[in-house]
Amino acid sequence: MTATPVPSQGPQLWHLPAMRAVPALLVGLPIPFIQLHSPFVGLVALAVLTGLGAVALWIGRGVVPAEAGRWPARAAGWSALAALVAVLLVLLSPTETAFGLLVAAWGIGAGALELSGWWRMRGATEPRTLRTAQDWRAVGVLTIVLGVVFAVVRDAVTLTGLLGAYAVIVGIYLALAALSARPARTTERSDA
Repeated sequence: MTATPVPSQGPQLWHLPAMRAVPALLVGLPIPFIQLHSPFVGLVALAVLTGLGAVALWIGRGVVPAEAGRWPARAAGWSALAALVAVLLVLLSPTETAFGLLVAAWGIGAGALELSGWWRMRGATEPRTLRTAQDWRAVGVLTIVLGVVFAVVRDAVTLTGLLGAYAVIVGIYLALAALSARPARTTERSDA
């Protein structure tokens, strides 16, 4: 008797937080080891975080239930716009004020879009879907808090460190959310 894994049924809801965790951890983990926390470094980190995050949201938008609305596509567009502006600011004028205001605008907007997805799904009856929607709420609130902090603080060292800390927290949170939403692995037994 051998155990053979049952084939996957295509993309599933847990893939979205898994894909979103990757860019967050990719940005957040190296920041503590970068000695110069300047607006340039912060804007580059933001461009990578929002750009790759937009790609993950765009790819994963199809696994989100229709009841949640189109928030992943809208959030992908918003994040892609923030990435583009960050790249332009890196090239033209990497200042603390520009960095702070861009993260504030992105954070408040992206967090609101994430909360809209949770709001529409808060009455879901399937437990995994409800847990995933609650994860959207947590990430949305954290992202809005990041945006509010960046709206008032203007120290590049603090801002870059906070962006890295946010990315690590959200990355780990999303990775754990993906693992908890992943269905149990089933196998079929066959006689060999």
